[in-house]
This record gives sequence, structure tokens and C-alpha cells, in this order.
Amino acid sequence: MIEGVQIVNSNWQYVYVNDTVVEHSKYSRKELLGYTMMEKYPGIETTNMFRCLEECMQKGTSHLLINEFDFPDGTKGYFELRVQSVDEGVLILSIDVTQQKQAEQVLLQNNAMLDEKVKERTAELIAKNKELEQFAYIASHDLQEPLRTVSSYIEIFKEDYSDKLDETAMGYLDAVNRAMKRMSALSRALLDFSRLGRNKEIVSINCNQLLTDVVADLENVVQKTGTVITNKTLPVVNGYETELRQLFQNLISNAIKFRNLDTKPKIHIDISEKETNWEFRIIDNGIGIEPQYFERIFQIFQRLHTAEQYEGSGIGLANCKKIVELHKGNIALESELNKGSTFIFTISKLLSNE
Repeated sequence: MIEGVQIVNSNWQYVYVNDTVVEHSKYSRKELLGYTMMEKYPGIETTNMFRCLEECMQKGTSHLLINEFDFPDGTKGYFELRVQSVDEGVLILSIDVTQQKQAEQVLLQNNAMLDEKVKERTAELIAKNKELEQFAYIASHDLQEPLRTVSSYIEIFKEDYSDKLDETAMGYLDAVNRAMKRMSALSRALLDFSRLGRNKEIVSINCNQLLTDVVADLENVVQKTGTVITNKTLPVVNGYETELRQLFQNLISNAIKFRNLDTKPKIHIDISEKETNWEFRIIDNGIGIEPQYFERIFQIFQRLHTAEQYEGSGIGLANCKKIVELHKGNIALESELNKGSTFIFTISKLLSNE
């Protein structure tokens, strides 16, 4: 039998042991039979296993337990014990689970080490993020003052020396001033990007109302371009309200901006419900994007067009990607050059502040 079988009488003497018990106990049958448990294993009467045996002996109560056993040679073993009352005293059935328990202990140790490494890595990432945030703050905030100073001096220089400068020189100064303003805008955009999702709470958001507010904010450009915006009934989602509003505004603004000048922009917001998320599709009839640029456009400060063709900082879609990832989702693009684009993004249903 793979199970050990032993019987201990009311005087705690071994009266029967099978071959498996002999193997488990590391005693011969002659060394066990007639001896008490206390003689073979001094101190056993203080263990939980002995208390279970005693209760079974006195009350007939059966027990199932895992016992950690210290052998006389100093080694340890683990046994699953089934204890039940018999006429002679107590019957003990045992299965050696030492290997399973040792493997379990190794697994627990490995998990503890992994948890510690994860905590260390998380602390490192938090520290790095703080460093990056500080860098972004310095790059955007502290850089503003010297940029403003240079821009101011250019204006003063133009006013004081306009009669001494020819048209070409004035053009150079205007170019420098435009570059200063663009650098200022880029540094502010960098700070905005670094702050997305920080110190915010997840709230319930009615996307229909959110879309209404975004369209109202864009009313001037919508009317000027004759843009038509339609949508399915949108859901209520959990998320970061300011960031989601920025997401919709960026995608709709881009759909209006990147249009054929002889075509009125048409934008449709579609929605479908999945098991664990909501899938939004923002569909436009704009200029489209070639497939080789699908990944590049979501990278920070990546532009497919010059600032003279289409204004902007080149950070809008990078913001969109970061916002979607904050909401445990993904963003992708379907597009064909001169045939419009469809931006597809998902918002998880499982977001909470816990």
C-alpha cells in the first residue's frame, strides 16, 4: 500500500504497523511494536497531531490533517494523516506528501522573492517617473522665461532698428520669433503629456454629454468648415473625465484639420460593446494616411506634414495613445490615402479607483 497503516492502543503503544510505516518512520517493525509513541518520539505529546489522536481516543472524533514530522536523524517529513477510532485504540492512515510540501515551500519562497523584486522595481519606476516629471517641468516651465525674453528683445530690436533693416533682415527676425513661439508651444505640450492621468479620480462619464461639450468647444471651426458630426448613442463609462474629453477633442479636431479643402468634413462616432470593453470608432472623410505611417503617428513629436501645411505640435496623437492606455485600452488606425481614416480605441469596463 502507498498508505501507511498503524494502530496505537490506549496506552499509546504501537500494536500494528505496515511496511509503508516502517519506510516512513525510518524505524524497523521490531523497533516500533510494543513501544509507545512518546518513547520513539520524545515531546510528541506537545504537538497538534497528538492532541488530535487524544481527542480521537477519548471521543471517537475523526481527523484529517497535514503533519510536519521531525525525524530522529534531524530530517523533516510531511504526511497527510487520517485518524479514526478503532477497538484497539486509534487507526492512523498516512500518505507521504514531503515532496509536494517542499515544492510548495520553494514556490512560496520564489513568489516572495518575486514580490520583493516587483516592489523594488516599482519603487525604481516611481522614482524615475518623478525624475521625468521634474525634467518635463523644467523643460516646459523654466524654459518659458528665456524664450519670452528672446521674443521680447526681438520685438524691441525690430521697433528700434526697423528703419535700418531691410526686408530680408526683418524676415529673419520674424522667422526667429516664430521659432521661439513654436518652441514655447512644444515645451508646454511636453508638460501636458507628462501630467496626463496624474492625481485624478475615475468617475462615471456620460459620453453623449461629453461629445456635446466637445462639439460646443469646437463650434467656431465646425461652422467655419461646414463640418457634419453624427454619432450613435454612446455609453456611460468609467474613466478620467478631463483626459477622455481631450481624447475626443484631439481626434475630432484632427479629422477637421486634415481634410481636403474642397470637401466638407464628415465625422461619425460609432460604438460597439465587447465583453470587457467599449470599442469606439471615429470615422472621417479626410486626407487619409498611408499604412507605413500607422505606428509613427502615435509617437511623440512625430509629424507627417510641415507646420506650414498643418499647424500643431505633433503631440496630439501621442496624447491620445497615452489616454487610451490609462483606460486599459488600445488605439489603432484604419486608413487609405485620400479616402479618410478610422481611429479605433477601446475603454475598459473594469476601471475603478481601487
